[in-house]
Amino acid sequence: MNQEPITVDSQAVTPLLNTNETQIIFQRHCNYDRTNGGLVEESIKEQQKIIFQFISSLGNNPIDLKNTYFLFDASMTSSSTDFKRCVETTSIAMDAIKTFFQTNGIPTSHIINLNEELHYNNSIHENRQLVEPKMFTDGTGFREYLEEKHGGINQNFWIDFEEDQSKEKRQQLGAEGPDEIVNRANFYINVLKRYAKIFHSKFPNSRLIIWCGTHYDVISPLVKQKVLNYDKEDIVKVDYCGGISLLIDTTGNIMVNMNGTNYPFDSQYNKQPQKHF
Repeated sequence: MNQEPITVDSQAVTPLLNTNETQIIFQRHCNYDRTNGGLVEESIKEQQKIIFQFISSLGNNPIDLKNTYFLFDASMTSSSTDFKRCVETTSIAMDAIKTFFQTNGIPTSHIINLNEELHYNNSIHENRQLVEPKMFTDGTGFREYLEEKHGGINQNFWIDFEEDQSKEKRQQLGAEGPDEIVNRANFYINVLKRYAKIFHSKFPNSRLIIWCGTHYDVISPLVKQKVLNYDKEDIVKVDYCGGISLLIDTTGNIMVNMNGTNYPFDSQYNKQPQKHF
């Protein structure tokens, strides 16, 4: 471990963009009940507080507000009882923005999910690129290997995974590790960057906010590798409802805001072995 541990909080979950710019928010879901998967009430209230502050900032400039658009996206991860913690967390934001737009006379079609011509079915777009580690669903046996090695899904299990201590076995099984998670996050950021370029060409002088509900397991390695240049052994925690914002300016340059500070973003993909993950 070479760096001081840090925690990603919710300071970046606020409007930070100017005209013709795009802001991509990667927000961790609310805390949830491990027995049934439902969101914890205290964490829901924290998310509502964050959204209230977001809306307060959003409404400071009525001119910009009329040209502001949202797209809401979230990990499709679900519990055994069908709770979807990322979708539900992001829905709190979308519902609040919808009410805010209605109150201020802004068409709810400015929320792209609610635009009937765009076929989002009035709901959060559930996304495979934002999911938790795929070892839980990919059938490679790597999760089971780590469980047997560490006696269950415990702290040592997660340290092994996050530091890629069992990399040779993981690659042998064809499972996803932290480098692959960063690559799929990076891939999706580049997809959204292309989408944003097309969007702004169709809607000049607009602001586009793409709100992505995701997991600690996506945000933490992304921050380590592409923002702070930390080693895998360094500790980057992420608060529930905390997150980062990626800011795409008019030239296509990307900066990351984390805890109120801007950093350059490394958009290069990690080198991979000759295997599909």
